[in-house]
Amino acid sequence: MKTIKLFLSYISIGLLMIFSSCTEEDQFFPSLTSIPCEQTNVVIDPNIISDFQCQANVTLDGVETVLNPDESGANTSRFVGKYMDPTGPFDALIIDYGSAIDLSTFNTFKIKVKTSVAGILKAKLEGGSSPGKEVDASITNTSSWVEYTFDFSDQFNQDHTKLVLFFNAGVETDGSDIYFIDDLKWVTTADPCAGVAANLNVVNDFDCQKNQEVPEVELVANPSKSDINNSKFVGKYIDETGSFDAVIIDYGEPIDLSTNNVFKIKVLAPVAGILKVKLEGGTSSPIEKDASITKTGEWIEYSYDFSDQAMESHNKIVLFFNAGVETDGTQVYFIDDLKFAELSDACNGVVPDRSIINDFNCQQNTTIPGFIPNSIVENPMIGDANPSDLVLEVTDNGTEAFDALLFESSQSFDLSTKNFFKIKILTERAVPLLVKLEGGTSPAKEVFIDIDVVGEWAEYTVDFTDQASANHTKLVLFFNGAQSDGTPTDKYYIDDLRFTAFDPCDGVSANMNIVNDFECQQNYEITCCVTTEIVDNPNASGINTSSKVLKVIDNGLEAFDALVFDRGGVIDLSTRNKLKIKILSSRAVPLLVKLEGGTSPAKEIFIDISVVGEWAEYTVDFSDQASANHQKVVFFFNGGQSSGTAADIYYIDDIKWE
Repeated sequence: MKTIKLFLSYISIGLLMIFSSCTEEDQFFPSLTSIPCEQTNVVIDPNIISDFQCQANVTLDGVETVLNPDESGANTSRFVGKYMDPTGPFDALIIDYGSAIDLSTFNTFKIKVKTSVAGILKAKLEGGSSPGKEVDASITNTSSWVEYTFDFSDQFNQDHTKLVLFFNAGVETDGSDIYFIDDLKWVTTADPCAGVAANLNVVNDFDCQKNQEVPEVELVANPSKSDINNSKFVGKYIDETGSFDAVIIDYGEPIDLSTNNVFKIKVLAPVAGILKVKLEGGTSSPIEKDASITKTGEWIEYSYDFSDQAMESHNKIVLFFNAGVETDGTQVYFIDDLKFAELSDACNGVVPDRSIINDFNCQQNTTIPGFIPNSIVENPMIGDANPSDLVLEVTDNGTEAFDALLFESSQSFDLSTKNFFKIKILTERAVPLLVKLEGGTSPAKEVFIDIDVVGEWAEYTVDFTDQASANHTKLVLFFNGAQSDGTPTDKYYIDDLRFTAFDPCDGVSANMNIVNDFECQQNYEITCCVTTEIVDNPNASGINTSSKVLKVIDNGLEAFDALVFDRGGVIDLSTRNKLKIKILSSRAVPLLVKLEGGTSPAKEIFIDISVVGEWAEYTVDFSDQASANHQKVVFFFNGGQSSGTAADIYYIDDIKWE
């Protein structure tokens, strides 16, 4: 990369006019026939980097001032800059300010470009204490001047000292590509909230609906955009020391809870714990609701049902992060979209699935006609193992060997193909469970299993394949079956009772070191962008005899169409940081592998797919990212090249960290 030193010229360019002879003029402007600026008393505008005339405020090494080759359209200036892109894929112009760039108001970068070369123009802010920020623009018009805009408004309070420009980013060239550039400048960003009407049900979304002040919360750029939250701006809160330090949002008057009385908040949390929300400060008694944060490093929306407060008077919303835990004052939470919503029936339009016996939410396809006490309650332990809001609480008399919980269907269970019974259970006791099918024309069928996980949700499977042609209408559960060593009030929580087909991956625990094997370890989601399909292995031999692989259909005419695997959280690279992938390709092409999506700067590595016609395993060394924060793995097949076809096919498998 070339280094371009920034400095403001305080010597009027007009002084050059004293050199009046053609010989002297040619000495200073060998490519020009006249002097760029003939004005006097030019007031320097520091937001203009260079217009190559009267506001040439930055010396751009490697950029030559020349006559505009096409004074028309978007650029009628007489003088412009001429830049010849070097051969490397990421050669760049680096504009080094030497100190933090003031992006508080002027935070959209503009540049006019004329070139015959199509590709990606990448603008990047870097060099300070903040993570680098990249914005891309596609150069597709190769005949006229075009002005490109790069919105860096979400960096308004960040520390960057350099603006870096990559022409035809990621592409190896022969060093002869010419770019004419002009009017490099910073401008104010258009207000995206102009004309947006206030929605007072939104407390604060840190974008256009800032209807209530949220003390101690700083407006920052969204550090991890996702499907759940792709907002540009969010709130940043550093949890103070103390077990119940809080964010207090004071309306100063009663909050209208008459209709919109479900409080919602999106949170990207650093640690698991309780997020407590409290309404207080009015004439009514305070009320608290809790939610368990179990997923960290990703956006999750939490809901708090305050519908029972519709007629009450509260003036304040109080948020307790990691409630009840003494902290060190360094934990950073990002929050967004604080609002009150209407309590609605989420089950409207849900079509009954008769293979689901009961999920105590939208698929209540059986009745529970008495016997042992039970009630539908809020899930006492929401998490990955069971994210449902509602579950069934069962109170079993553990001193009776065969007191039963009965589920009855109005029609026979269809066990022809779905004949494995599944149930999720949360209990504090390891006990036997007797599962029984009965109530039809077939003889009853009983199977004992062991509930062997305590203190957390676990899913159990009962094999009823021998009942495929049987007729049953009732499912009966005997907790602590045939035993009488419990108490009269043993508690069990159950959920998601259903019949399923045989699953070869049933019981296989997720191994997050495996990105995806397209069989039982599909741990990272494919979120973008090329066409993919899990198919039978077209060449089950050599180093890969797997049954299933991923077929990737890549547009080889596009240099940077991507295949994105999203972990949905931070990738642990502390010890396992070498990425392996098996590839079956009919072409020898470059492969660009990229880590991105977290708070660390993206990391890119090129390797060569060198073996054709058979499976080969490749290794990409990311050991220098051991302490980095990334969430996504991105593959660019034939990266940086456009020499393929619109439907190049690659087969991949067994992507993993070692």
